[in-house]
Amino acid sequence: MMKSMMNSFLCAAKFLTRLPLGKELEHPAALSGDTVVWYAPVGMLIGILMTAIAWFLSQWIQLPPSIVGIVVLITWVGITGALHLDGLADCGDAWMGGHTAERMLEIMKDTSCGVGAIVAVALVLLVKLSALSVLLAQGDWMLLIFPPVIARIALSIVICSMPYIRSEGIGWSLQSNVSTKEIGISGLVLSLVLCMVSFQSFIIAAIASAIAFLLIYRCFIKPVKGATGDIYGALVETVEAFVLVGLVVGS
Repeated sequence: MMKSMMNSFLCAAKFLTRLPLGKELEHPAALSGDTVVWYAPVGMLIGILMTAIAWFLSQWIQLPPSIVGIVVLITWVGITGALHLDGLADCGDAWMGGHTAERMLEIMKDTSCGVGAIVAVALVLLVKLSALSVLLAQGDWMLLIFPPVIARIALSIVICSMPYIRSEGIGWSLQSNVSTKEIGISGLVLSLVLCMVSFQSFIIAAIASAIAFLLIYRCFIKPVKGATGDIYGALVETVEAFVLVGLVVGS
């Protein structure tokens, strides 16, 4: 039991991050929905790593908040391997050039990068960097845990509740063997942990994530009547950016 749980966690971490996890695991995370329950804990791992780096650079090296923000953002992108930024980029192109659901899905599958992709990625990274710099200038480095955790809780919920409209791909395989109950427990436990860090910040982050979800739903999920892997990526990036802005506004 414990071996299976650890294997699922490591598979989720290997899929969502580029952290060195040693030898090849027994099954790739992209092929088993039982790893989805560990998405939020992996988000916590990402948040802890970013917080540790921010604390070290701010308190020990004493770098300016703007420089620390840049390093943290680069680390953030590096840890995830720009996995979700890729989905955001495809959705940016689809939103700009897709006037029908069929055209949007066609553009999402296109590997080329258009103006919409560049603008979407640039804007999200700019928002993240600006918000990070403000939070770090205020000494609120502990709040960096919130965005990756909340975003992956939102992702897990969408995977469970929204139909995947393609008959193949990573997203389709993720919906197999998904346990809504286990995902709910995982989300609840991590939400309680975030509440212990800061209850006010958790409420703000939850509201911000809801607004981000509504934006993604209105722009992509509703028009195509479901979700895709690219929409999953866009959701994570958008929720993270909105949560960061919310934390700045509420701090």
